[in-house]
Amino acid sequence: MKLEKYGKTIGIFLGILLLFSFLLAVLNYFQIFYTKGMDLWIFLGMILVLFFIGFYWGKKAEKKGYLEGIKIGTCLIFLLIVINLLFYRTGFSFERLLYYLVLILSSTFGSMVGINGKQK
Repeated sequence: MKLEKYGKTIGIFLGILLLFSFLLAVLNYFQIFYTKGMDLWIFLGMILVLFFIGFYWGKKAEKKGYLEGIKIGTCLIFLLIVINLLFYRTGFSFERLLYYLVLILSSTFGSMVGINGKQK
């Protein structure tokens, strides 16, 4: 049951990530967005996606929503790290670590907002 829940979330996350990447690539191709601003849009998109996934998990949580956000955020970030290492072969740096930490905090915050909205 829990594996199915994680699998659905990972599938939704990867689907949104691919759709968002495709959309940004098309916009960049037609020079609507330029390459320099692309990193910011990807970062903001990732923050929003992880926030809403954390929010969804917080709504489903019985208690301690922040733990649900940390769990799902860490799981998804681990998946991003594996994808990054397989396709881009980039190493770890302080900036990359900070990037992943902000994304985990985004899902944690979303989960906390989700569980607080549920309790009212």
